[in-house]
Amino acid sequence: MNLLDTVALFGAAALAAPVGLLGVEFLADGRTLAGVGFLAVAGGLVVGVLYRPDPVDVVGGRALGWLQGDGDRGE
Repeated sequence: MNLLDTVALFGAAALAAPVGLLGVEFLADGRTLAGVGFLAVAGGLVVGVLYRPDPVDVVGGRALGWLQGDGDRGE
């Protein structure tokens, strides 16, 4: 994990923290569906940043697959 990944993770956590706290507050208030939904959104923000694919790998993999004949040619 390099510096830019760390900064991106910090930004995602900063955005997810208020959403997660809102979800906890809704759960404590008895609004289960909304609370679980907000917690899922907050978790999705953090997990999405942690496990996002590197664009270079995605493009490189598609190009390599196309060169090997495994790629999608729109047929």
